[in-house]
Amino acid sequence: MKIIDMHTHIFPEKIAAKATIATADYFNLPEPPHHYGSAGELLGVLQSAGIGRAMVFSAATTEHQVEHINRYILSETEAHPQFIPCGTLHAGYEGYKEELRWMREHGMHGVKIHPEFQHFVLNDERLFPMFEEMERTDMFLIAHMGDPRVNVSGPARMIPIAETFPKLRCIAAHLGNWGDWDIEKIRPLTKLPNVYTDISSSFSYVEDKAPLYLILREYDPSYIFFGSDYPIWSPKLELDKALALGLEPELLEDILFNNFAKFYHYQEL
Repeated sequence: MKIIDMHTHIFPEKIAAKATIATADYFNLPEPPHHYGSAGELLGVLQSAGIGRAMVFSAATTEHQVEHINRYILSETEAHPQFIPCGTLHAGYEGYKEELRWMREHGMHGVKIHPEFQHFVLNDERLFPMFEEMERTDMFLIAHMGDPRVNVSGPARMIPIAETFPKLRCIAAHLGNWGDWDIEKIRPLTKLPNVYTDISSSFSYVEDKAPLYLILREYDPSYIFFGSDYPIWSPKLELDKALALGLEPELLEDILFNNFAKFYHYQEL
């Protein structure tokens, strides 16, 4: 079975453990991180789990980090063909047109936004010209979605983006609203034709999984992707949990590989 883990974070070796622990501490997760977040470690983890490809990214916490992070991600994907590159931008970054052009020229067709760590709201008006350029050039957006403690991401923040830019393909991570599984909040998001989702940091995070099954069924079944949220969670364990969800075999196969392979039309995966 072919598998793509399309939600993984990597960091330079010297800061990987620190960055991973800081993430886990921020979200007050119920268990310590499974891994520490280096590219080399991820390669070994993917191999042991039987996962063929992974999309890798890291969010720029300041505008000054954008270019450095994008070039780091590119260097790792050039060295390791198992990796699919995804870039980052920041609301305060003014050189976005040139940087987006650079990304496309180097095979980087998506942008990861993590509002909680980047300290702006997902629908910050400064991002809209960036989204417009991404829509014009067929780039996609993947955003961390939801945190019940703050109001910087989640469905209410993503909906105006998807509606303003109907050709911008948006991945609303974590079933669309991490930590707040109110289906009435998420349902409007699932009906938008340009909004996709992933199952990362969802089923592993809660004991009562019943609401998550309901949310999963609200999405177009071809719009759902498998992601582990490495290094916080283990790709191998997340794959095992996905296999144990009791989903129909065809749907499971689509989630694990086919859906994202079709979504990522820039190359054959």
